[in-house]
Amino acid sequence: MKPTGKSERGTRNGADRLRALNVPKHVEVELDANRQPAVVKTPDDVHAIEFVNEIWRLDDEWWRQSISRRYYEVVLEEGKHVVLFEDLVTGEWFLQKP
Repeated sequence: MKPTGKSERGTRNGADRLRALNVPKHVEVELDANRQPAVVKTPDDVHAIEFVNEIWRLDDEWWRQSISRRYYEVVLEEGKHVVLFEDLVTGEWFLQKP
């Protein structure tokens, strides 16, 4: 076999083959009287939140494009664990897998 300097076997890792994992999905969130997430509306379904496990905030990259988010690790009514976050700059809500 003649060496070519490039791998001829397997998958080549080009920029056109890269993809992001666990991309946040835009959702609508209804808040309860305490301003905590109570209901998550996805394009396919509506999910009641059973309880909130943890809340944290992230403020980063103030010197470039500001990132300011409040995260909620929640358990949905059907027992599924998800992470919600509110973009505090835009007011939009997103859902991610934990």
